This record gives sequence, structure tokens and C-alpha cells, in this order.
Amino acid sequence: MKLPDEIRERFRRYGRAGGRARRASTARWLRHRFGSASFEALGFPGGDLVDAGLAELADGKTTEASLLVSLAATRLRREGVPVGAVHEEPEDTLFQLLTKTSGDLAHARYGAYLRQMSSFADACRRVRLDRK
Repeated sequence: MKLPDEIRERFRRYGRAGGRARRASTARWLRHRFGSASFEALGFPGGDLVDAGLAELADGKTTEASLLVSLAATRLRREGVPVGAVHEEPEDTLFQLLTKTSGDLAHARYGAYLRQMSSFADACRRVRLDRK
């Protein structure tokens, strides 16, 4: 997908400025692309996780949400979500983090997160196709 030159220039400029500027740039892009500043406000399944994950990625934090967005980055980008730099090996890191926090339920939570990201990407796709 080709972004308008004005938006690409903003991403370049704000990308150098740090997390807060990247979050603001992402919110403007979401408003332009989807009509709202957050996915949670749109009611997308998992929108709260994606909003948190994008913000935490912009801040350079390693959390469940940022790892989940990193894991699904390719599909999210294809559906128009502005995902910047991602964590390396997010699958293993996310599973290790879930094992620490959830113990024996880590596998079930991992699978649930993957299904939620798939539902989220499907919702983005429907919006993208409806806007054409």
C-alpha cells in the first residue's frame, strides 16, 4: 500500500523524534485511514491490545501487547495498520512471557491471542474493502 507523500514525510520526521511523536503520528494515520484515533473506539476485536501494542512498540517496551503486534506485523501492515519497528523473535519471547505469567495456561493464552489478532486483521480488511 502506498501512503500519501505527506503522511510518509510525517512518519519519517516523527520517527526520529521518539515514542510520543510516533504515537501521535499513528493516531493521525488511524483517523485518516479508519475514521477514528484508536482501534478500540472502532470496536474491533482486540483493538485494545493493538492500540496498547503500537504505543508500547513506539516506546520500545517489551510487553505481551507489543510482542503480539510484532508477531502479527506482516498481516497488520497488509491491512493498513501502521506498524513500525518490531521485536525480533516475538513468538518465542511472547510464549516465554506467558509461561512466566500464566504457567500451564500459557499455550491456551497464546492460541487465544493469535485468534484475536486474526479477528482483528479480518475486521481491518473488511473496513479496507468497504472504503474502496
